[in-house]
Amino acid sequence: MRKKKQTAIDKRILRAEYLRIIPEQSAMLLPEEIFEHFDFRIGFIHQGVVAHVETIGTPEDLGAHDAEKDIAIPRLSCFVVLVTQVALHRVNRLPPLFKQAVWETIDDIIDEETEIPEILLVIINDCLERAIGEINYNQLKDERIVNRLWSSIKSAYGERHAPDDSEIFDNFYESEEDPDEEE
Repeated sequence: MRKKKQTAIDKRILRAEYLRIIPEQSAMLLPEEIFEHFDFRIGFIHQGVVAHVETIGTPEDLGAHDAEKDIAIPRLSCFVVLVTQVALHRVNRLPPLFKQAVWETIDDIIDEETEIPEILLVIINDCLERAIGEINYNQLKDERIVNRLWSSIKSAYGERHAPDDSEIFDNFYESEEDPDEEE
């Protein structure tokens, strides 16, 4: 029986997730060149996935609700990366005129800081919904797969910039406590 070929995760997606999960104090220590090579198109889609997950919530099938932080945070992070990858494939599979319009509109939003057109949100949301439907949640429950992808996320800019798990988890604990302090 032949093994199924593994799909490589786009390094730019790993970098977008890395910048989302690292603590702020660690981000300040990164060299400026890192931010100069950031892909804003991928960052836009990635932020759409993050916003979608924050709005809709973590899917029950992911099994991250009842898990400990050291399981839930990497699993959710891997989920965001995989959904971003599939959503990008979905955008790139749109009919050529739609695909070109999506990328040009994202470029215009970034360059000119214009408002996001409703039609773009509808198209991106459709791609995200379909991407979420394509994710194999059992794969994200496999510890080896999650550990390998989690390591790839943390070392997206190289091993020397990889934060410790404890730093990342502590950062998530702190951000969960902040809303309570404001009330």
